[in-house]
Amino acid sequence: MASSIRKIRLSPIEISSSLSEDERVREKRPERKKDRKGIASFHKAPDRYSFAHLAKVLTSGERLAMLSAVDRLKGRSRVLVELALFSNFAFVRLAAVSYLSNDVEALTDIAKFCHYEDTRASAVDELSTNGPSLVEVACSALFGVTRMDAVNLLVEPDSLSEVAARSPHRDSRSAAMEKIAENSSALRKVAEDSSFRSVRMSAVDTLSSDIDSLCSLVLSKHSEVKKAAASKLSAFVEELDDVEALIEIAKISPSEDARYIAVGRLSNDPISLRTVISESDFSDARTTALMLLSDMVADLDDADVLSEVAMLSPYPDCRSAAVERLIGQSNALLSVASKSKFKDSRELALHKLKGDVNALKSVSRLSKYSDTRKKAHSMVAKPDVFESELTRILG
Repeated sequence: MASSIRKIRLSPIEISSSLSEDERVREKRPERKKDRKGIASFHKAPDRYSFAHLAKVLTSGERLAMLSAVDRLKGRSRVLVELALFSNFAFVRLAAVSYLSNDVEALTDIAKFCHYEDTRASAVDELSTNGPSLVEVACSALFGVTRMDAVNLLVEPDSLSEVAARSPHRDSRSAAMEKIAENSSALRKVAEDSSFRSVRMSAVDTLSSDIDSLCSLVLSKHSEVKKAAASKLSAFVEELDDVEALIEIAKISPSEDARYIAVGRLSNDPISLRTVISESDFSDARTTALMLLSDMVADLDDADVLSEVAMLSPYPDCRSAAVERLIGQSNALLSVASKSKFKDSRELALHKLKGDVNALKSVSRLSKYSDTRKKAHSMVAKPDVFESELTRILG
């Protein structure tokens, strides 16, 4: 049986219409590959505005191109700081500074360390309303002209006093001191806070006619400031009402007349007189205070003050009166018996303690004087006293 195959030929349009969607996509792929090659070649073309290319533009390009490049770096503080510090082109440096106007830390570093004066000046101008940063520049900038620029822009007394107190550079310290020369509060701050002795003393000297400030400084933590203030206050001692200042003058003033007047003005203040007796560097002030304290013994109630009179007063009757007023106050009497340099006071205090065996025992151990220790021991060792004490202990 014979068979025959009939070949069917389709037109291009019919072939196309018979292809599946995927087959038609595959037929078009060669053309798309060609398009991709074109896109890739486009990307490989030189891009004069890429970040890699900016470095070349910023170091060797034309002015407008360089400024355009700086503009593209807006917001990139690290790069802008590098440009401000090291670019050889002033317009690049200044443009970089202008774009850092909100970066206080960066501007402060530029003002402190940049080797170009124009750039430092621009950075300082940007910081003109930032007191703490100006203080930092005034204290730490490597260049004197910039330190002075920063000081000149400062107006707050507290900021200026900080520069005057802590700057390691004499130029900025001196400039700041000049600007606060009429401000007592700022000068007192410098006298108290500066780590430089010469600056502290300069502040005190500037305040030499300001009584209130000197009264404040006479309590300074710095001994040389205290002494200088007390010395200057000596000229005004008759006008003073400040008790603390009078005490300090009595304690440390180099003027004997001032010390005498100061103690006299404290004559109605037993606590202050006791402080002078205990702490004054000068025997004349201590003696005068003790005499005044002795004269008021009949009116004294404070046990510590009475003890002071009982132990130290040069007048036997005043010592005796003080001990009498301490009856019933064992600790105060114990102190007199143990420390008084006058034998009569020690023995009188022991007599007032005869009923307090524990206090007598303490005197027998602690008194500075052997005769008093021996007498206190004998008083405890008396048969009747010792028997009573043993009975108490044995219960």
